[in-house]
Amino acid sequence: MDFEFVCGWCGADCVVWGKPVGFWTEQYRMPHDFDCWWCDGNNITPPPPWTPAD
Repeated sequence: MDFEFVCGWCGADCVVWGKPVGFWTEQYRMPHDFDCWWCDGNNITPPPPWTPAD
């Protein structure tokens, strides 16, 4: 499932894919950090709850 985060460097909306964990689809494993698609800044993934991307 894709989740949407805001870049801490430029404020752009970034979409990050979360891998489903086990049988339950309500739990996802997210990467520790992600790179912004706009400014290439490295961001730490915030703690849940996360906003699903449209």
